Amino acid sequence: MSHDSPVDYGEKLGEYLASKDLWHRFIEFTDPVKTVEQAAQKVPVDQIAKSIVMIDSVGSPVVAIVPAKVKVSHRKIKALLNVKDVRLANREEVLSFSGYPAGGVPPFSDIKRVLVDKQLLEIETVIVGGGDVDKLVEVKTKDIIATLAPAVADISEEREKAR
Repeated sequence: MSHDSPVDYGEKLGEYLASKDLWHRFIEFTDPVKTVEQAAQKVPVDQIAKSIVMIDSVGSPVVAIVPAKVKVSHRKIKALLNVKDVRLANREEVLSFSGYPAGGVPPFSDIKRVLVDKQLLEIETVIVGGGDVDKLVEVKTKDIIATLAPAVADISEEREKAR
């Protein structure tokens, strides 16, 4: 990658996962995957998890990993982190803090403070951002927990109780 090519974020992620000897499977799309609905055309929506980059009131980033079908709870995250406020990171912040573009952020990023919604522990493998906006990657939930040592808590909005 010495020539001036743009960063292949999917490749960067693949190299990281391989270096940690973590099982993974990339799922490629022809177009950028911007919505859960688009992703659900190829993969089961119940397995999809979003990695949401947030910034706390002192300017520190945190990644919140939640099931695709739920919204992340700002209130619960503020309480968990014991901070005054949290907000969604903007596109520039997402890239500078996580090392990945918005829409492609995997759980495994440059952000070391990670929160995982406890609902995800019920799923053996989750499908998460694959580094690039046209890739997803399937990984084992236990590998996310073992590798990142995240705080596991209820961090999603209580909206949909339908199962």
